[in-house]
Order: sequence, then structure tokens, then C-alpha cells
Amino acid sequence: MYVAIYLRLNTAGGDILLDYDPWWFFRHAQEIVDNNLLPPKWDILSYYPPGRPVDYQLGWSYTLAIFYLLAKTIISSLTLMKFSAYFVAIFSGLSAIPAYIVGKMITNKWGGLITAFLATVTPTFLTVSMAGYPDSDAVDVFYTFLAIAGTLYAFKKMDKLSFSNFKDFGKSFIRYLPHLIPALIAYWLFAFNWNTSFYIYFIFVGFLPILLIFTFLESLISKKEGMSLLGSTLNRKNFKGLLTVIVSIGIISTIISSLTSGWPFNTISPITQLLTGLNFLGGQSLIVNISVAELQSLNIFSSDGFLTIVGRIGIFPVILGLMAFLVVALKLFYKKEISTAEYLTIIWLIISFWLITRGIRFSLLFSLAVATSAGFVAGNLIDYFKNKNNLVIKAIIFGIVLFGIFWHFSDNLQFSYGLGGFEIGQNWKDALSWMKTNADSNTLVATWWDPGHIITGLTGLRVHADGAHCSPDSCIPYNHNIRIQDMGRIFSTSSESEAVNILKKYTSLTPQQCDDAKKQFGDLVPSNACDKVTKIYFIASSDLIGKYYWLSYFGTGEGKNFIQLPYRSADTDDQGNIKTVYYGDGSVALTRSGEQFVPVYQGRYVIKQVVYFQNGQPNLFEFSNATNTVDGLLWIDSSLQYVIFMEPTIRDSIFTRMFFFNGQGLTQFKLMYQNPEIKIYELDF
Repeated sequence: MYVAIYLRLNTAGGDILLDYDPWWFFRHAQEIVDNNLLPPKWDILSYYPPGRPVDYQLGWSYTLAIFYLLAKTIISSLTLMKFSAYFVAIFSGLSAIPAYIVGKMITNKWGGLITAFLATVTPTFLTVSMAGYPDSDAVDVFYTFLAIAGTLYAFKKMDKLSFSNFKDFGKSFIRYLPHLIPALIAYWLFAFNWNTSFYIYFIFVGFLPILLIFTFLESLISKKEGMSLLGSTLNRKNFKGLLTVIVSIGIISTIISSLTSGWPFNTISPITQLLTGLNFLGGQSLIVNISVAELQSLNIFSSDGFLTIVGRIGIFPVILGLMAFLVVALKLFYKKEISTAEYLTIIWLIISFWLITRGIRFSLLFSLAVATSAGFVAGNLIDYFKNKNNLVIKAIIFGIVLFGIFWHFSDNLQFSYGLGGFEIGQNWKDALSWMKTNADSNTLVATWWDPGHIITGLTGLRVHADGAHCSPDSCIPYNHNIRIQDMGRIFSTSSESEAVNILKKYTSLTPQQCDDAKKQFGDLVPSNACDKVTKIYFIASSDLIGKYYWLSYFGTGEGKNFIQLPYRSADTDDQGNIKTVYYGDGSVALTRSGEQFVPVYQGRYVIKQVVYFQNGQPNLFEFSNATNTVDGLLWIDSSLQYVIFMEPTIRDSIFTRMFFFNGQGLTQFKLMYQNPEIKIYELDF
């Protein structure tokens, strides 16, 4: 716990929260505190108009709010932002407790310690739980282990169940029910905190049929008498007990979810989460997921894919964790019994290994299975060698494990030192401060969805979209698919009138659209949810240069990229004056002609337009009369350290005209504020 917290405090000195997503939980925590612990029912700042219901996943915000109020009784000057920054580091360290319990239940206390250490000290977890980053990933780790511990405890006590006849089963089940309570509480808390919480329950569901196969193979290999489909480890009573436990947790959790469907304890039932998960795995999720880099398919059997995983989790945990298969093989060879919990470790590792093929984002969940498998290996090693008299072998084995632990800690210590830079820069702070000062409560801020959380969190202004993906059931009349396609079209079209008309539909809802939202959500919809927007601020920011492919993909159906080329080399004359500058692989060059640069492609084609800086001002030059031209524009950085090539559709887009040319030629978008990263326009509608 100490090590996990210590590593996370390297980013504790910031004055605001890190990155974008944590602001969603912080903002709702602030609302809960300000409203005397009553929950927010409608989020009017997100996906306006008309906003969206705050229909689940409030547990983490409540955790922040409640513990903040407790801490404030001791430190009266403590702010929620400062508390949240430190609390996420502490809570992440506390995840070592349920992780230790799970590891200990599978093997022994040494396996528990290894599990706890590797689960909490790994790059993929550190990245999303440093001080100042109060996102919900710490919740995922803590409650995953807590739910597993509760379920394993229920398995451990299932010998109290009787299956001799239905009457005896009923009586024994009633006596057994108290042993389900830890698991039920863990799953409910998990569901209250995270909308995909029952993923670990469905791993247990998948665990049963795979367990049948494994134990049958165990019987074949061990050649034990009485071999059957249920294997040598799993007898019929045990299988009935496991099935009863898993089915009972699912049914009772569904009932509890329906009973706690009112505020503030809305949770999503296991069935709803299953259907949502199947939609995602089947490719039916929101189209925005197409553009999320961490959700792209990953070939884990390629060298690049495997190294990506190792980089997220660490080489020592991966190697030690994968050795679990060797331990199982040796147990089979020596005809040692493999417990149900040990089989769970292997099957969990296999399922999460498959899950990570759906995207590197699932590396955090995979890391938990790896840590548990590594603890399983370490615990079995200690069990095996503790009674052996060969001190040399003992020293070698334990020396290797200790070396791996210190190696892993050292790597992650260095990694944590380098995790600065998640805080938004001063340019964004200045721009957001300007908007907060100049906007009113009926102002709508529109841009690509990424910075939506921090805009609402820092300014209190309404946004067109943010990172809390909104399905057609939650966002009426314009869900995330519609809004992201509209925003992509606005940025990528060359027609200002088209861009204006798209934005204007978000200035107010028709009476019918407002009624539809009220019919869907009833009293949750506040009276001002359909108020007319009086002002729209539209942001073009530098980060969208790299994201432009997705803007154009969703806006036009054809993804286009700004081609950014770094400086490669330069030729100079005898006086040291630059003659030619080469970029990228050398195919793009700038050749000086008098006081002017001529952009050349492959040594013989002239790029039609070029923009370069003179006396700090951008100047546009055209070479339309040249022969062998390439239609497009080359933007030259004032330092000559990079160039950006734009093909005609990108050159003429609204985004390019806004960001690179300060709105030149636009009549209804008025530039109100600018700095090197941010250009803010007000729409004249």
C-alpha cells in the first residue's frame, strides 16, 4: 500500500486535475457536496440541448464527496479538488487489500503479497490513477478484487448446501444465504461505481463450462479412477454448488438492481450490462469507438502487439504470470490436485487475454489477471520449496523472484517520475478562463468531444458533446452518433453556410423535440433544459490537426490527414545561407529563390501554395503558373522545423480556415480569442 501510494504522489503538486475524463467525476462530486449529498438527476451541461440524465455510475463521485466531507472536518481549508487529487492515490493503494485477499485465497499469504504488489504497481494502472487523476480506474481495480474475493468466499462455504432432495436444498440454501452477502455487496458497490462492473461476474459464468473441460482433461492426464466429465477435482456436488452460487448471485443482483433503481443508488443490472457488452463485442456500439485508439483491435501474437502489452504491464509480471500454465502442467504431471480457485486463475487469465484483443484499453483488466497468476506461481513456488533442504536451489529461485520484484519497482518508479504533463497547458487555461468571463449561462461551447469534460468542469458552461458517450436512449433528440457526425462535418466542410446551418439546430429544440425528451425522462428534465441558446462559442484547437482524420471520416465518410513532416536536413551555400531544406524522407523540400521559398515535391513538382512566416506574420504565395504542379498547400513552421501539407479538401475546410488563417473569408464566425493553441469563434446566428 505504501509503495503504491508513494509512486502516485509524484504528480501531487498540480493546481488543477489532470487530463480530461477525471473532471466528469469531480464535477458531479462537487454537485453532490453542494446539494447536501443529494444526487444530480439531470446534467444540463453535457450534450446540450437539452442535456442528459445522470442515470448511473455515481458511486465514485459519492465516494469522493463523502470522504471529502469527512476529511474537511479535520482540515477545514481543504478543497474538493485538492482532496480528489490525493484521494485517488490513497484509494489506489487501498486496492492492495482485496488483491492480497484474493491472492491469499488462491495460494497463501506470499501469493497474496505478490498479487497485491503487481496489481497496484504497474504502468497501465499508474497512468490512470496518479495523484490529480481521480478517474474511475482505481474503482475497477478495487472492486474487481473485492467481487472475486466475495465470490471465492461463497465457493468456500458451498459445502453447506445439500442436494439430496429439493426440500433439503431449500433449507440448506436459506442457511447458506448469509455467505452470499459479501459477494452481493461487492457486486452492488461495483455496479454503483462503474457501468460495466459485472464483467467479472460474466467471467465466472464463462468459468463454469471451461472448468468442465479442464477438469475432464485433468482426469484423462492423471488417469484417476472414476474418471468422468466432471474430472477428478470437480465432483458432482461441487459443480452443483458452483452453479448454485453463480446463478444465485446473478438472480439476486438483478433483483437488488431493480429495487435500487431510484435515486441516488441507480445501478445497471447484470442482464443490461450483458446486452451492452454483446453490442460492443459485436460491433454495435457507438460509432465514436471507431476513433478511440485504445479500442482498435490488437494482434497480441505479433511482436509489436506483445511488446505493447509488456510495456503496459511490465516484463516481470507477464513472464511470471504466464508461468502459471507451467505450474498447472507440472501439477498434472505429478498428479497434484488443482483447486477450483487455481483453475479460476488460469481461466481468468485466458479470458482477459482474449479480451485485450479488442483493444489495448483492456490492458488494465488484463493486468489484474496477470498479477493474480503471478501470485499463484509465487505462492506455489514457496509451497514447493519451503520444506526442501537444498539451500542453493532455494536461493536461486527466491533470488530471481526478488530481483524481478525490485526490477519491476525500479522501472515503475522511473515511470511515475515521467508521468507529468497530463495537466492542460497554460494556453488552454487562459482560453477557458476567457470563456468563463465572457459567456453567460445560456452559452453553448462546441468543438470536438475530447475536451468537453474539462470545459464543463472549469467553466460551468454547456457543451455540445463530451467524453461521456451518450446512446440514443440517453440523449434525445441528438445522440453521440449524430453529434459527432455533425461536428465532423462542420470542421471538414468548405461551406460556411452548411457549417452554420448544422450548428443552428443546436440553438433550440422544437416543442415536439422537447416533449419527446420529457416523455422519455419525465420529472428528471428540468424546466430550463429546452432554453434557447443565446451564444455559441466554437473552438478550433491545435490538437485537432492530429485528430483531423476522424473529423473528416465522420463528417464526409472519407478520412483525410494533415501530412506533418519533420525537418530532415539542409543545404547551405559558402556563406552559410540556406539553399534547400528537406523534410520527412526528403521528398518534400523548400528551395530558396531570392527572398522566397519554392515548395518542391520529389525534386520536380511545385506545390501550388505555400505559407511561410516573415516578420512573424504568415504569408501566402501561389505558384499556379508553374508547370508540373501539385494542387495543395504547404504550411511552413516559422522555425523551419516542420511543414504540414494539406490537400485541397483539407486546405479549404472550415477547420483550416479557422485555425491556420484566423477565419479569413468567414462572415458568420467571428474570431473572439486566440493564442498559439486555441482559436475561439462566436457564431453570428
